[in-house]
Amino acid sequence: MIRKAIKSDYPLLSKYYAEFLDNDVELFETDPFSRLFVYEDDFKIVGFVNYSIIYDRAEINYIYVDKDYRGKHIASEFMELLITDAIDSGCHNISLEVSEKNKEGIALYEKYGFVKKAIRKNYYPNGDGILMVRELINNE
Repeated sequence: MIRKAIKSDYPLLSKYYAEFLDNDVELFETDPFSRLFVYEDDFKIVGFVNYSIIYDRAEINYIYVDKDYRGKHIASEFMELLITDAIDSGCHNISLEVSEKNKEGIALYEKYGFVKKAIRKNYYPNGDGILMVRELINNE
């Protein structure tokens, strides 16, 4: 089940963030554009999505699913949630940055109609980043 994240979720989410970040920067400072949702299975948080809707565009910041729960379509549920939210909010497109080495992530985004728009050389400490975009033509 997907629900909005609450402050008591932050310690566990910090642990998940640490799996792909090299520091302990507080990432839960919210702004009026940020949205943070978690996925619960049997009262256990097993993933989260963090994205922003900034006027007429959306940007995916993070999608994470615990390794023991991957392959269960949780990331797909997050994608459907955020795409619906972006359309309902009147966004023209959704963009994201992904490591060129994240093959599973790239496949997920392509499944949902995202296309590679640019390569950002040395964007990540271990390689290049790929800018991907999905246009929401006629809010679809």
